[in-house]
Amino acid sequence: MNSVITTPGDFKHFSSDASDHGKPHNMNLGWYLGEVLGRCLGFLGGDDWIRMRKIFDPTFTHSAAVARIDTVDSAARDYVEKLPQLAMSSSGKDATQPFTLSVAEAFTKFPYFLTARAIYGPMTGTEEDDLWRITEKRIALSPYFLGGGPYRFATTARLFDRDAIRRLREYESEWRDYNTRMVQVRGARGERAPILTYWEEHKKGNMSLPELLQTLDELLMLNLDVITHVLTWFITLVADHDQVKSELCDEVAANQADLLQYITKTDTHLHRCFAESMRVRPFTSASFHPRASLLTMMLTVCVTTVFTPGEYSNKVKDFHGVLVEPGTQILLDVLAINVRNPFWGANSETFDPSRLKDIKPSDLRYNLHSFGIGSRKCMGQYVATHIVKALVVHLFKEYEVVISKEGQGGEGRYAIDKSSWTPKAGVCLRLTRRQASVL
Repeated sequence: MNSVITTPGDFKHFSSDASDHGKPHNMNLGWYLGEVLGRCLGFLGGDDWIRMRKIFDPTFTHSAAVARIDTVDSAARDYVEKLPQLAMSSSGKDATQPFTLSVAEAFTKFPYFLTARAIYGPMTGTEEDDLWRITEKRIALSPYFLGGGPYRFATTARLFDRDAIRRLREYESEWRDYNTRMVQVRGARGERAPILTYWEEHKKGNMSLPELLQTLDELLMLNLDVITHVLTWFITLVADHDQVKSELCDEVAANQADLLQYITKTDTHLHRCFAESMRVRPFTSASFHPRASLLTMMLTVCVTTVFTPGEYSNKVKDFHGVLVEPGTQILLDVLAINVRNPFWGANSETFDPSRLKDIKPSDLRYNLHSFGIGSRKCMGQYVATHIVKALVVHLFKEYEVVISKEGQGGEGRYAIDKSSWTPKAGVCLRLTRRQASVL
């Protein structure tokens, strides 16, 4: 039995003991998912979650993210400079001429490898290529644990599809070997990348090898679609709103003396654009119902509502006289909070970053769902925020960005890339180098 939260007041009430919340076993998606991610940090609860969070959290704190902002900014600038190489036609590879590119294809690897560098430290081209090759093998496993059916149980999976088991074990072996190799190389160089700390904690017995490797999977591979979703919709919405785009370019120009501090600030038009894009295009894509496959829910849920994955409190929750027993899955209807909420007014479906200008952060806490619930908010939120904002700053600084005709989904709607578990923007962008940089 599930309960669904649709109001800010109930959201606040449920969040009051979020640090003690639990997650259903294997997110109710069965054995195959458990083999891939069942021991990752995000699927754990109670003391196990606290233990693991203490190990991984230092890499992803706000202060740690700020300390890496120079690296992030430089990488964003370099990536934008190379965008003509990703043009959809060979004629677009001349950087002085306008060119078209797919927003989803062009902006997937940038945030991915920057997140990886936060874990592994500086990476060689070969290390990145090897990581991406393994990532593609991991992505290929998604249909098995998203589809449910025989993959929910070990016995039926082995009887029905031995190839799926072979692919799983092959990925596990290569992922273990890759991380072992990265630890050895960094240890030999005398580096102190976070991966070495994680490995030492494993050797000390503070976490198992599956917990380590599956949490790395969660941070990188599982979240690949999440950060790509956030980045592609941020770019798309700004590109399609001329006044918003003009204000952003003006603000970037006004902050040219200290771009690094500007990217980290949260009281800017840039940050309001970021938050507003996540409000109207939240990345959480489905509920995790005990008897429904995620794939089925993904095909039906995105039109009218969006749910968070289920979690439960270990206490009785009193929702206006309705007592919800401990262990009952509770879902958050994200669009009810982010869009249909009276707090946002009559034009709540419109992308309008200015609406956030005079709202206190404390008022947003339960009227805007973005990175999770309470103290269990996404560990990588600060790293992801800086990566996305830095890329957007340099993209709109260097180029006039508009949505091309190829990116329209009909009747004024945006094309959507449905190739993964969270729907990314599927538009094509037309980029024209500015005559003179806004900086």
